[in-house]
Amino acid sequence: MQRCLWFMSLPVCILGLAASWPTWLSFSAEEDARQPLGYFLRAVDFSNSSSSADLPEKLAADLEGVTHYRLVPGIFPDGMHFHFDGLATVVKFSFSKGRLTWTARPYESGAEKHFHSCIFGGTGTGPTLGIYPCLTNPVVNLLPIEDQLWLTTDTSKWGRVDPETLETLPDEVEVESTVLNAHPACDPSSKACFVQYNCGSNRQPFTNQACVGQLLPAAQGMRTVEISRVELPSRKLIQHSHSPCVTQSYVVSKIDSFTPRDPLNGNSGVLRFLHQAEDDLWLVMDRKTNKSTILRGSVNFVNNHFWNCYEMDGNIVLDSVAATEDYLDNYFEKNLAAERNWTRLFHPALRCFLPAATGGPVSCEKFFTKDDDAVIFDYPTFNPAFKMNPEYKYFYAIAAKAPTSRWFDELIKVNAQTRSVEHAWSAPGIYLTEADFIPWREGGHRPEDDGMLLSVLYNTTSDQSSLGIFSAATLALLHQQPLSSVIPFHAHGIVCVDSRCYPNP
Repeated sequence: MQRCLWFMSLPVCILGLAASWPTWLSFSAEEDARQPLGYFLRAVDFSNSSSSADLPEKLAADLEGVTHYRLVPGIFPDGMHFHFDGLATVVKFSFSKGRLTWTARPYESGAEKHFHSCIFGGTGTGPTLGIYPCLTNPVVNLLPIEDQLWLTTDTSKWGRVDPETLETLPDEVEVESTVLNAHPACDPSSKACFVQYNCGSNRQPFTNQACVGQLLPAAQGMRTVEISRVELPSRKLIQHSHSPCVTQSYVVSKIDSFTPRDPLNGNSGVLRFLHQAEDDLWLVMDRKTNKSTILRGSVNFVNNHFWNCYEMDGNIVLDSVAATEDYLDNYFEKNLAAERNWTRLFHPALRCFLPAATGGPVSCEKFFTKDDDAVIFDYPTFNPAFKMNPEYKYFYAIAAKAPTSRWFDELIKVNAQTRSVEHAWSAPGIYLTEADFIPWREGGHRPEDDGMLLSVLYNTTSDQSSLGIFSAATLALLHQQPLSSVIPFHAHGIVCVDSRCYPNP
């Protein structure tokens, strides 16, 4: 997860706005425990970033016509020591005629082209001297909308690429705000996508005005049309919602923001001055009336990710990966090299209930009902055919197998109804990225977990990345394809089947 901040009326991107052409970091097969894992702060080798391989015959037919995109921080300059300051790079996997083809291409921002001329202030980098500000680095998530492919972040500085060639397009998103959401809330039935953002006068980031807007793509660029506005109890700094949620009747956002540090720390960049604030404010918009209401909740936390949310028995049910105010600090190189303190990064995952009929308040409880199942996880995904469906049963995530795990080293399948882990996969020395669901083609009744998962794996022993293809039903590893370059750790990907692309989440 990556964030961008505006500080003292100046835009400063937490997700990293710039970098020079990368220099490779070297890691031995026996990794030095004092170094971050080898797929952090690791540049993509663009000279070796395109390759293809034959698929096993038993998988080729099922994967025919599937395209998988991932958005990674793929370029790091000398002196950059915060992982998600890396510059946006799109990786594309295509399955066609029995072969897997993959390629990577950087997003051609001003920072990617001429970092040394940029005024750059990142999460843990800078500020640097330069001629002009470089503000665009959309390196969090991908949004397929109509026939377009957008790269998103929590600022208004999104970008667009050609889905076929990955060529950078000059389009921008138009919004009266400094922020947007890395995860717009998209209704698969109406195909409407909603965002929630601060909307104070003159785009100032310190305001008590919160808005909901709808995204309207055009042939060139994209507009955000305000459809609802509400006043918060007090002004918030860089108020935004990383991951709003949508149901048939509502749009829901956890109101998150940033607050000054006291005392300051020894970091560089914006996180020397600010960190995320744990709060209990929620916004809910009625889609019939476009009226928004601010509600209080029972738990203070930062919403890292909602995944599926739905309406049931008069409630809106929302499942959340709950983070702490210290979450973003984890991505400094010095902290990535240290022993992981999982409880400092995450609260227990939550299931929250919003009584729609009575208008709140919001009550949250621990998602896992048994301590044996209470794993720490993030980057949840599910079968997109079951979005907003109260009967949905499964979701998938990457997890810490043990309290001593250095990073996410296990893939889990969770039963969302029994709130328990049904299956898990891990292998010695293997770390994972988000597992994205490949749904089968429409037609006929299929079980919810009848599909495949794609995850980019990193092997610490061989210092090699691979594409892992898993059974969504059992988590059996069906195929593992070595890749010709290490792919850095990253947040999100999307899947397209026969040219139909599914937003994340």
